[in-house]
Amino acid sequence: MRKGNIEFEQDIQSYVLGVSLRESDLLRRLRKETQTDAAAIMQIPAEQGQFMAMLVKLMGAKRTIEIGVYTGYYSTLCVAEAMPHDSYTIACDVDEDWTNIAKRYWREAGVDQKIDLQIAPARETLKRLIDDNQSGSFDFIFIDAERTK
Repeated sequence: MRKGNIEFEQDIQSYVLGVSLRESDLLRRLRKETQTDAAAIMQIPAEQGQFMAMLVKLMGAKRTIEIGVYTGYYSTLCVAEAMPHDSYTIACDVDEDWTNIAKRYWREAGVDQKIDLQIAPARETLKRLIDDNQSGSFDFIFIDAERTK
């Protein structure tokens, strides 16, 4: 059982995922590519991405922030695909190598124009947004990054 999941017997977990998980070919390929990396433990599970996409759709979110992109796995891509064409995501990360993988998949999915990738510590990006009077203007924020004091 992966860390962070609700504890189910493995056969129940397999059944639930088998009947409820809807994964596009693009997301499946990104997940498989990410799994080859030694740091793959940082990727969110497919069912979490599906849940986040559902939340974003239900909320009608048009402006989102993600802190910690990694390879753009389910988090950024699922959220961007779930939002309308006139939406906007600020994606914060500090590693260009990982996010280069993400950018490839964003282009293929046709959502790259919705994503503003900021390669800098999120603290700096968030400070700039606050200074630009954008605090309180985002509908959904996902924090999936290393947390420091």
